[in-house]
Amino acid sequence: MAEGCVESLEATINETVRLLLTRIGRPQADVAEVLGITPSSMSQRLLGHSIWKVDDLPKVAAYFSLTASELISGYAAITAAGRLPPAKARTVRTRTRVA
Repeated sequence: MAEGCVESLEATINETVRLLLTRIGRPQADVAEVLGITPSSMSQRLLGHSIWKVDDLPKVAAYFSLTASELISGYAAITAAGRLPPAKARTVRTRTRVA
């Protein structure tokens, strides 16, 4: 496999995991715990300074109720397939007037 393809796959996984975490409103540390790594190591992976292990992809995918293939396909493909995990409920702030 060409080096550019590997880098592109890494970038796709990094972006997808970041976007999914944002969507569900969970911290990187949750995925780190699933993988049995430190939050710092998880951060290094998401920044592209450390590579993903193939064995970790099914665990990460399962965390988001996806398959490893879906995770690798990227956020846009997951969206197009209607497989995004439920979004974090937004809190609505209301203002009260002081008389």
